[in-house]
Amino acid sequence: MANTTVGADMTDQTGDATMVDDGVWMIDLGFQGHRGVVAAYLLAGEDDLTLIETGPTSTLPALMAGIRAAGYEPARLTRLLVSHIHLDHSGAAGVLVRQFPHLTVGVHPVGLPHLVDPAKLLASAGRLYGDRMDTLWGEVAPIPADRVIALADTETLTVAGRGLIPLFTPGHASHHIAYWDQARAALYTGDVGGARMAGTGYVCPPPPPPELNPEAWAESVRRMRALKARRLYLTHGGPFEDVASHLAQIGPNLDALIAIARDELIRGADFEALTAHLHAQMAERLADADASALERLEWATPSYLAAAGLTRLLTKRGEVPARQ
Repeated sequence: MANTTVGADMTDQTGDATMVDDGVWMIDLGFQGHRGVVAAYLLAGEDDLTLIETGPTSTLPALMAGIRAAGYEPARLTRLLVSHIHLDHSGAAGVLVRQFPHLTVGVHPVGLPHLVDPAKLLASAGRLYGDRMDTLWGEVAPIPADRVIALADTETLTVAGRGLIPLFTPGHASHHIAYWDQARAALYTGDVGGARMAGTGYVCPPPPPPELNPEAWAESVRRMRALKARRLYLTHGGPFEDVASHLAQIGPNLDALIAIARDELIRGADFEALTAHLHAQMAERLADADASALERLEWATPSYLAAAGLTRLLTKRGEVPARQ
């Protein structure tokens, strides 16, 4: 496996592109000034240049620089595929289509209307992020309906000279897709494969509102394990090859976060206290790692979003008292 990093300094936008397989580059988007937090994957072959994940518009200069660092001009992009419509995964799609009108965007059919008209998505995100929306995500532009393609579960897409199979994998979000490259036994996991910082062993399943569904997530993990992939490509953390042990962590680690939230909320913890307890769990699991790993993981899957998602889940189930 090639592993050549080009132009790792994001501050001057020289681009950060790492070849992780033949015709595949991981582009580090330098989210909020941090490497290893959000990645996009560039697939090249047979006059096709496909991007899996776009990141938010706030990281668009880093994305463009990364594509160039991989040896391509962004105008040569032929299509975009996103795992789901959360802004750290698809936020830049509309701006990219506006700049390159030939592009198409592949997405889960449930997510499609929200790319065409992102008003509800932005209203929901605005309640979570408040006045940080622009700093975190930048512009979220609507995409013309004829440029958005609803993907089907297990259909085979011909992408950059290879077959790529979308797999509907709900749990983190109802409209989540993982992408399976069977010939290379490689799986692009979006968020359903968790977040994990390079050089660490802890896999953190991001549990934000509003669609967290642990039972569906468990089924999605079973589906991914059955593939017997040799490599996982995480949006939050990059490639990992200890596939079986990585996937085996997701269910227990999500259960642990749910248990912490349940216990704290029953004890009457407020939102800030619950956020602190969830952050402490991450810190404990990364106790042997470099201190920067915790900071990067917190950016990848913020504790306050986990607190909001877990509170919503447990309140909806009637397991904790409703907030007044």
